[in-house]
Amino acid sequence: MKNLIRSKKFTGVYYRQKKDSDKVYYFTYKDNNRISKNIKVGLHSNGISEEYTFQLRSETIADIKANKVPEIITKKKQYNISLDECADFYFTNHLTKTTEKRKRQYENHIKQKFGNKNIFALLPSEIEQFKNSHKDKLSPQTVRMLLELIGTIYNYNIKLKNLKLVNPIYSVRKPRADNRRMRFLSKSEITELFEALKGDYTLTLFTSLALCTASRKKTILNYHIKDVDLENKLIQSFDFKKENTYQSFLDDRTINLIQVRLSQHPAPNDKLIDIPEIKDVDRWISREMKIVLDNLFNIGLDAKDSSQRIVIHSLRHTVLSHLGLKNANVFLIKQISNHSSTSMVERYVKLNSDSGRDEITSLWE
Repeated sequence: MKNLIRSKKFTGVYYRQKKDSDKVYYFTYKDNNRISKNIKVGLHSNGISEEYTFQLRSETIADIKANKVPEIITKKKQYNISLDECADFYFTNHLTKTTEKRKRQYENHIKQKFGNKNIFALLPSEIEQFKNSHKDKLSPQTVRMLLELIGTIYNYNIKLKNLKLVNPIYSVRKPRADNRRMRFLSKSEITELFEALKGDYTLTLFTSLALCTASRKKTILNYHIKDVDLENKLIQSFDFKKENTYQSFLDDRTINLIQVRLSQHPAPNDKLIDIPEIKDVDRWISREMKIVLDNLFNIGLDAKDSSQRIVIHSLRHTVLSHLGLKNANVFLIKQISNHSSTSMVERYVKLNSDSGRDEITSLWE
């Protein structure tokens, strides 16, 4: 095999270096007559690697030993599949409660860059460049989520279409996302927030629900009229992360706001938070609350300073933090937050600045 370079790692694997620095991979084998043959597999730029070439060689030899004609010899497949095609296949067939949101994320951030790219030609270096180009525009958590979405689309297609392809995302280091939120609203800041929202009933109701149930945004926007139990001051909450239902408590302020909604005589299956003229209430709430929270609490803060910025999720963090300051035990906070384990809520229990004060001051008496 003239001009071919033998692989140092894999037996029977060779490659030829092209003028543009690309590589063409081959493997050798012996047929049933013990005659040496060689097969051209493909280009490195199309996603072919030494490991993949060796895998094809092993499959070919196994077929020959089983007296079968190897598939690569009878039918050399040429793939020309774009990431857009793979994404469409994934979003069409893998329907979940987050499908529409993930589809928007793909269309807003990934499609323009990689949509037309052949999935066999998308290299880890290109994804690495994509990651670096977004690190100053998006939070590490968002960038990580986009990389994971690319990887998920690849894995879904590889599995269901039986593609002989290594997912390029495996070679890309994902940014670490520090989700710890240190700052939460004080009582005076909560008062300030409600004062800023008093002209908007929907945002006020949303905020009041968040500050008594400690639920996540998606849970709050999924409340239905039938979930409300005013007599016992309860509401049925559905946790989309854990996919279970639990009870949350309602305070008097929230009950008064709910009664305004009930005065409109909605049907039991109607959403508690509903704006008929707005198609996507989720996005509207996110946008409007961001404007209010940024103007009140985030002026001068770096956009990537997730530990100090106040966002919608900070409302949940605020409830749990104040419970900790009031000496609520870890099991009560776990119950209210519907966390999976007590280890997830221990940081809130430690917030009381007086914890241990008496023990220390009387230690040497």
